[in-house]
Amino acid sequence: MAVFWAGVGRVSTQRWLACAVRTELARLRGLVGGELAEQVLAQRLERRLGMQAGQPVVELEGWLLKRGLPQKPGCWSHLCDDGVRIDTGGGCSSCDSVMGDHRALRASVASAVAAEVPELPLQDRRREVERRMHERVQVRAAAEGERRERAAHQEALAARREELDAAERERVTAPCEACGIPEAAGLCLVCSSGRRTRDLLQQAVDVIVAVRADLDDPAGTGDLAEQVAADTRRLLEDAVARSVDTRAEGVLAYTRVQIAERILAGRRASALVRLAAGEEAETEADRAYEAALRRRHRYPTWSLALRAAEEAAERAGEAAARTMLRDRLARLQDERSARPPASGGWERRCAEFARRPLPGDSPAAGGAVDLAEGLVSAA
Repeated sequence: MAVFWAGVGRVSTQRWLACAVRTELARLRGLVGGELAEQVLAQRLERRLGMQAGQPVVELEGWLLKRGLPQKPGCWSHLCDDGVRIDTGGGCSSCDSVMGDHRALRASVASAVAAEVPELPLQDRRREVERRMHERVQVRAAAEGERRERAAHQEALAARREELDAAERERVTAPCEACGIPEAAGLCLVCSSGRRTRDLLQQAVDVIVAVRADLDDPAGTGDLAEQVAADTRRLLEDAVARSVDTRAEGVLAYTRVQIAERILAGRRASALVRLAAGEEAETEADRAYEAALRRRHRYPTWSLALRAAEEAAERAGEAAARTMLRDRLARLQDERSARPPASGGWERRCAEFARRPLPGDSPAAGGAVDLAEGLVSAA
């Protein structure tokens, strides 16, 4: 390889070519092992230089990347390189089979041409044989290309399947991110059920707040949300206590999820009924009712037209209620995300109360305030 590096002037180009050589060596090690890989590559480069027939290599970088380094099998064998087996250094028996098949194909084509058009002159017969041979070779090349493409596709699928299987094995064996139980697929059943329960309860609280609260009053909305959240948690625990008589964590977690789903479903249904009875939904229902009556000529009787109008009004009212609930929930979420997060909870509120001076306090009472703040923080 010293001959090649001497012809490369720039150090960066040498590093680039060295990376290509190392890549090819790594591939050859997978085929013939580490002991023969360097010898096989050196023999390949010598063989390719010999194919130059005395012509000098003009552009060394391009010659190495395009002609010197790549393996060029003459047949279907992955150990073939220019008709030579890279593991033994001898002739490739697969290439001999290909040549035998080629000779047999030519003989078959020549016989077919001689039988079909025996009156053709010799030169014309040869041209016809070459034309048919070219067609046959093209068909075989297309079939071989399709076979290689399918094989590459299957190999890529197998590699991708292995990656997915490895990722799935890693996911399954991961410990629970909440409680640390091993092999919990990242989240055990109890923690997953608890997270699902909290999400369902939050949705149930939001439904009530979105329907009953004045969303233009953030303070009132927050107080109502706290009250509804406390009531909802109490309702959940009471229902769980009535439903199961065991302390098994898995059973309790599953029961909480089921009851939370029923609470959310019931509150959504009640909210839709309440909104459907409102003025806005009634207006939409009246419009749908009147529009359906204007199409009464499509029905054979007046009673059928009235029934269709009532059904249209009911559907319009329900659709309006669903739209209003969705809009109110979206607005509630927007206001909640825009509101600065509360920090400290009751600790923060007690600290604020401790800072407020009582009537008749003197400035010297600041030490008592500081003491109170310290006690609150310690609590």
